[in-house]
Amino acid sequence: MKNKIMVFIIYNRAIDEEMNDLMDSLDIKYYTKWTNVTGVGTKGPNFGDHVWPGLNNVLMIVVDEKLKEDISYAIKNLREKFPAVGLKAFVLPVIDTL
Repeated sequence: MKNKIMVFIIYNRAIDEEMNDLMDSLDIKYYTKWTNVTGVGTKGPNFGDHVWPGLNNVLMIVVDEKLKEDISYAIKNLREKFPAVGLKAFVLPVIDTL
């Protein structure tokens, strides 16, 4: 697996439909998705309870450099559209696939 990159996208599940549209628009077919994830980010806690009712979803996608740039651009646009909603992407190198 040469020159592959792993992108983790953590986002408030309130924008799940928009994230699905983003994935479709970039023709991303292969990914892992975790739903109803709890945590604390820059937009505050999301614990799915009566005090902190929000929850997150996480996408893990392995892509090449070109698609990483396309994802980055799309996420920046989505963040501008929903500035109050938590949305972060983390990029890691893929060293090997076993």
